[in-house]
Amino acid sequence: MHTRLLPVVLVVSSLVVTLLVVALDAGMTNTPWETVDSAGHAMGFNDRLSGEHYRIALSNFRFSTLGTWPYAYSDLLIVAQAVALVGLLRTPGSERPGLRWFLGLQGLLFPLGWLTLVSLPRQIRDILGGAETREGFIDVPFVVVTAQPVWVAVSAGLCLWSLLRVRRVQRSAVAAADHLGEGKGTP
Repeated sequence: MHTRLLPVVLVVSSLVVTLLVVALDAGMTNTPWETVDSAGHAMGFNDRLSGEHYRIALSNFRFSTLGTWPYAYSDLLIVAQAVALVGLLRTPGSERPGLRWFLGLQGLLFPLGWLTLVSLPRQIRDILGGAETREGFIDVPFVVVTAQPVWVAVSAGLCLWSLLRVRRVQRSAVAAADHLGEGKGTP
């Protein structure tokens, strides 16, 4: 059971990160520039964002934003993770070749995820440390810099894990067949 739980937990975690990042991105776009938090701190272009600013942005997110042209690539990212999750729930682990290929091809579908993987730790530090500004949402493709590298790393890891698992099962089967073959000639 644990071999099936780990991939599901990883994909669900990645999907939650993606949904949160997309909601923050869309909510930030929908938040007026003159918005201030309860302490009077502005959400201007170069102003540092507080936890309350993030809550304000999330409150300005509208589900109707999804499915619109500016969020098509984000929608594709969400759908890819949902498809992987369904595939994992229908199949123990990720042993099915089709699911393995699907996971392996995510790096080609979201190639910028590989490039932005290097900047992800800094991005997380800026968000959690209160150093992120609205500029980080507007000037930088925020979903590409934060959610895509998480998904690309998870999907590549699961694809590799699946390949290694299948290889180990095949080696075990060959070893078992060899072991059975050794006993044939002895009385």
